[in-house]
Amino acid sequence: MKKTLMLAVLACLLIAAPASAKSGFYLGVNMLFNDISGEINSPEVLDAGNGLGLRAGFGLNRYLALEGAIWKTEHDRTGGGSTDLKAGTLDLKLNLPLSGSNIEPYVLVGFGRYTLETGSASVNGTGTQFGIGMDIYLFPELSFNAGLTRRNITFDTPGTDEDGKVTSLDFGFTYHFI
Repeated sequence: MKKTLMLAVLACLLIAAPASAKSGFYLGVNMLFNDISGEINSPEVLDAGNGLGLRAGFGLNRYLALEGAIWKTEHDRTGGGSTDLKAGTLDLKLNLPLSGSNIEPYVLVGFGRYTLETGSASVNGTGTQFGIGMDIYLFPELSFNAGLTRRNITFDTPGTDEDGKVTSLDFGFTYHFI
């Protein structure tokens, strides 16, 4: 599995087009891997989970973009069953173009609304997030991305607020409308 993933990344790097963050609209899909920690998962009853997401953004210029995302991950519970973590986020993305390279690093900051659902019970929360990542341009219109985001969330549980931390690793493809 690791060897296949490394070969796929190497192939993307070798055939990729030079990076060029663009102004304008973009749309993407991604796969997320989330680990939930903090008071909301104490004692640890939720395993790390995965799921899918959609993102849309608008590049204001070569360096700055506004990006929104929705996603859902499923987490197995100790003792059986599962819990879904759903989110809607809004981020400010700062692109750091490298001259003549097909790889474009970025940092992002933002906030989101989150829901933990187990059966018919749910808990809502809000929080901030920050992350780093890179876009690898395969073609001028298509990029592959990999990112790592840390989310600090306060969930409104009955009687008290509980803090949660979610570490997200995501991989996806984005189409840039030129």
